[in-house]
Amino acid sequence: MTDRLSPPESGVLIRMYRQGHGDCFLLTFRRAPEDDRPFHMLLDCGMKAGSGIADGPTMDGVLRDIHAATGGVLDVVVVTHEHEDHVSGFPKRGDEDHPFATFTVKELWLAWTEDPDDDDANDLRDSFGDQLLTLALAHDRLSHQSGVTHSADVIADFLESETGSRDGAEILKQAVDAPSDDAMENFGLALNARRKIRGFRYKTRLQYLRNMPGVRIKYLSPGDGPIPLPGVENVRLYPFGPPRDPHLLTRLNPFRREEFHTSPAFAAGSDGSALFAAFSGAVLKRHDSPFAPRFSIDEAQILEGKIDRNDLGEAYLARTYRTDGEQDRKIDDISADDAENLALRLNSEVNNTSLVLLFELMGSGQTLLFTGDAQAGSWRSWADLKWLVDGVSQTALDLLGRCTFYKVGHHGSHNATLNGTPQSDHPNLSWLARGPYAKHFTAMIPSNEVWASTVRPFPWRHPLKAIDRALRHKASGRIITLNGILPDGPRAAQEEATFDKFRQRCSPPEEKMFRQLWVPDSLDHG
Repeated sequence: MTDRLSPPESGVLIRMYRQGHGDCFLLTFRRAPEDDRPFHMLLDCGMKAGSGIADGPTMDGVLRDIHAATGGVLDVVVVTHEHEDHVSGFPKRGDEDHPFATFTVKELWLAWTEDPDDDDANDLRDSFGDQLLTLALAHDRLSHQSGVTHSADVIADFLESETGSRDGAEILKQAVDAPSDDAMENFGLALNARRKIRGFRYKTRLQYLRNMPGVRIKYLSPGDGPIPLPGVENVRLYPFGPPRDPHLLTRLNPFRREEFHTSPAFAAGSDGSALFAAFSGAVLKRHDSPFAPRFSIDEAQILEGKIDRNDLGEAYLARTYRTDGEQDRKIDDISADDAENLALRLNSEVNNTSLVLLFELMGSGQTLLFTGDAQAGSWRSWADLKWLVDGVSQTALDLLGRCTFYKVGHHGSHNATLNGTPQSDHPNLSWLARGPYAKHFTAMIPSNEVWASTVRPFPWRHPLKAIDRALRHKASGRIITLNGILPDGPRAAQEEATFDKFRQRCSPPEEKMFRQLWVPDSLDHG
């Protein structure tokens, strides 16, 4: 059993748990001299299902350890964003026996994107809800078609990360509390009633935290503060993200010079726009289908018996239509790529809504950066941030230059740590720990890289080899991962063995794709 954590005389004690591929950080600070109670802050608590470390604790074991270390009292819980690997350790409604149910939480800190009184946040949630519902219906349609298994799997992975369910039809059914199993009907009900995704596992975990007795909720925006920690001297906090600019919020990938190599949703031409138009056009009887009117049939004509169903062949949307001079085609053949791209993009957009926090230890001047899974657009937005502190302007460049601890973004993903130089106009790894602070730089990467390399349908390079290498160099080896940093020799052998194992069970096209993702030359060159 872990003893109660005692904070250092100055600074902070940081504990990263090894539960699996996911974030769970416990920070302990010393309060003012007259108060000997430690100040405990928990940043996220989750892991990807099946990603546990062989000799690591279970999620319940992590929570028991946190309880022992804190006495069950958390001054602040921070949820950066609502993905499985960041929130699955929290309870949902009805989990009275959950280990976290015994905790007392004083404050819950969330990004502005979760604020129910923020108009921009509500617009984002409405847009995201429409897209999630669209993907749920797309998954139902694709899961009944042959030849689109890969796309269906990609969408199912995304749906599971957001809702806890891989079944699109079941998600639509839950979205409207519907007794019907008709996915199309439930999709129409959800859109017409504007009833968004609710009642799902990861949404209800955040709702559980919101409803804990006596908890105070604080929504943070970039540029707020600096914010003092309640009762803690010589520590202040600066919110860096998520950005308010919708262009940057949906900007996910780095430009060439920003990358370590390897708009609001449903705008015209965006991923998923044609898919949504097809589905909503059929359900809502609008003429915004991606097909010309002569190639579609008004649903009312069928329902009123004006057209014999036997003359239709297979029904519009899910099945087949014919145009003069063309072979039979299926809408699912057209929309599979659209749906898959939308799922991949939405997953990254949720990452980019991560609450990004920078802590300043006023005694030493050192800062600590926790990014959640923030991606390229969030990083770029930091360049314009500034605060007036004791009459002196502080910019992101100033604060990041004193950054001696970095919680590596998105498990070391290619689009969550930007490349560049100290002279670049965009924030990047070289902006961190400059001058006298460089010799103190340390980083933690919450990733199970061996597990990540075997994920289907897309293996993950977490951490990306080039980012891992740059961090090792910058930190002079002071890098900690969940499963430990392996020496280059054994790591190379282990990676090749993992690749051989994967190659034995995949088709030639999949092997080619995997090889392109895996081989350093395709990702690492700047």
